[in-house]
Amino acid sequence: MPNHSRVMICLCVASMLVLAAPAVLAQHQEEGHDHGEVLYDTTTGRTIMPSSGDFVTGDEDDGTGEGGDKALGGAGINGYVDVNEDMKAGVLTPFYRFSPAFAVKAHVPLIWDRTLKFFNSEASASGLGDVVVDADYTRRLSTPGTLLRFTGSVKLATGDEEKMAKDEFDVEQNVPLGTGTTDYIVKGQYVKSTPKRGLLFGVLYRKNSPYETSQDNGSNIVTTKTRVGGQIAAVAFGRTRANEKFWLHMGVSVMKLSKGKVEISNSDGTAGSETDLEHGGTLIDIFPGISYALGPLSPYLGVRIPLGTSFDDEFRYDKRNTSIIFQFSYSPESMTK
Repeated sequence: MPNHSRVMICLCVASMLVLAAPAVLAQHQEEGHDHGEVLYDTTTGRTIMPSSGDFVTGDEDDGTGEGGDKALGGAGINGYVDVNEDMKAGVLTPFYRFSPAFAVKAHVPLIWDRTLKFFNSEASASGLGDVVVDADYTRRLSTPGTLLRFTGSVKLATGDEEKMAKDEFDVEQNVPLGTGTTDYIVKGQYVKSTPKRGLLFGVLYRKNSPYETSQDNGSNIVTTKTRVGGQIAAVAFGRTRANEKFWLHMGVSVMKLSKGKVEISNSDGTAGSETDLEHGGTLIDIFPGISYALGPLSPYLGVRIPLGTSFDDEFRYDKRNTSIIFQFSYSPESMTK
């Protein structure tokens, strides 16, 4: 069978896994989380976890039989699935690299299952999440195999933040699939790669826009503005070649969630109020995994293991669940010539 046909078959199998894994592994969420938290935003995990293409510098062979410069040109697609007890979601990321320096990406998330508990009931919803658009700039350094990458991202409010789903008592509950806001992310990475090893260090900052709700009481309109605090994360990922085809991966991330504020104002001139939104905290995770270099296709299987969860609010729930992560990166040779 020609190599191109084998690659297309593998891509089809990987795509089916992306579509099927959340349904097969679907479970229910444990009680205790605030359903409005950006902690469950599908953009969070995808922006932290690098793809195999993020390690390719263009200065070294990428280990797939193609030169690094080819891997830094043309179009392709990345797939990402995150499955845990809280939510099952996949993200497809088509990208186009105009040159070794400039690229654009679109992260399109599909949420297969999100289940929230409401006192003695629970409700589940599925649908499109918030789409993120990236613009990448990559600068190669004088040391071979080394680069700096800078990314600016805009998260669009494409997910339904007022998604309603019926619980087991036939009562409609709000199970949001997006934040309802346009948010902004900036990220910087330092990458050092050789044919046998790779290191990636990164820093990420996310600014969340406020969202408003209003209630008309006849003579007075009460407006509630919620300002979710920003997020800053530091990450370190490494990989080493186990043999000609397999890579072993390990990573760690430390994320700081800032507190936000809730502001309530009244149209009739009466005094409003301002309180802290107790979403602050620190999250520490590790990411062991393994990937396989299969020509232009690079599948990855790993887990995200929470090592630490420390919230500023002592009444917040501290338990987080381990996630199964599946990724693939595909850059057809015909698109990189």
